[in-house]
Amino acid sequence: MADRSHPSRIGAALVAVSLALTACGDSSQTSAPATGPTGATQAEADLAKQAAAMQKTILQGAIAGGVTGGAIGFGLGGSDDIGTGISVGLGAGALAGTYVAFVQRNYAGREARLRQIKKDLDRNASEMQTTLNVMNQVLAAQRAELDALNASVAAGTADQAEVTKELAEANGNLAQMELAIDGATKRQAEFNEARNLTIKRGQTASPIDGDLAALSNQITQMRGIANDLASSL
Repeated sequence: MADRSHPSRIGAALVAVSLALTACGDSSQTSAPATGPTGATQAEADLAKQAAAMQKTILQGAIAGGVTGGAIGFGLGGSDDIGTGISVGLGAGALAGTYVAFVQRNYAGREARLRQIKKDLDRNASEMQTTLNVMNQVLAAQRAELDALNASVAAGTADQAEVTKELAEANGNLAQMELAIDGATKRQAEFNEARNLTIKRGQTASPIDGDLAALSNQITQMRGIANDLASSL
C-alpha cells in the first residue's frame, strides 16, 4: 500500500492558504467552493466499482460459477447479489472453507484441478488488468488536477475550499486504490495455496508459476500507481 505517513504537499498548502486568509481577513474564507465537476467522474466511479469487485475472493467466484453452472464469477461491479445467492443456495458454511478445499472437493485428479485453477487465474488476470487500466486513468486525471491546484496555490489564487475539496477527492481515490490492492493480495494468497494441487509428484515446478509471476507483477503495478498518487499529494 502507499506510504501515507508523510504530510501532504496539498495539505501543507491548505494550512498556508488558511493562515493567509485569516491574516488578511479575506471574505473568500467563507465563500462557496470553486465551481467544478459535481460528483465522481466516470473513471472514479469505475475505480470504486472495481475496488468493491476485488473484495470478492477466488473462493466466492468459484462457488458463484458452480451455482450458476458457468465460469468463475467474481461479481464484477461490486454487486452483492451473487454473494447473497451463494449463501441462500449453499448455506453460509459453503463460504467458510478455502479455495484449495473447494477445488479438492469438486475436481478429481491433478489435471482437472489444474484446468480449473488455470481458468480462475485467467479470469482473475483479466479483472486485474481492468482494475489497472482504471487506476491509471484516475491517476492521470488526478495528477492534472493536483498540478493545476499547486500552480494556483503558488500564484496565490487558490482558496481554502478549493484545496480542501481537491485533497478529499485525491485521498478518496487513493483509498479505493488501496482497497483494490488489498483484495488482489488476498486473491494472490489463495492461488499460492492452491499451487501445490498443480505440481506433479517428484517435481517442484508448477504449470501455473508463470501465471503467479504475472499476478505478482500486476500487484506491483497497482502499488506503483497508488504510490505515484500518494507522492503527488
